[in-house]
Amino acid sequence: MAPVAGFYATPNTGLQEVRLAYVLKQESLLKAVKCLEEALKVYPERI
Repeated sequence: MAPVAGFYATPNTGLQEVRLAYVLKQESLLKAVKCLEEALKVYPERI
């Protein structure tokens, strides 16, 4: 997962967006989802 703002040339564009990688290995994808779940518990006000 990466902030989208760095992918735009226009300033202040994509500040409320993220990019997600498409992962073919189910095990890797499940680990990534668990990591995101734990991160959102720490920063609930960012949802």
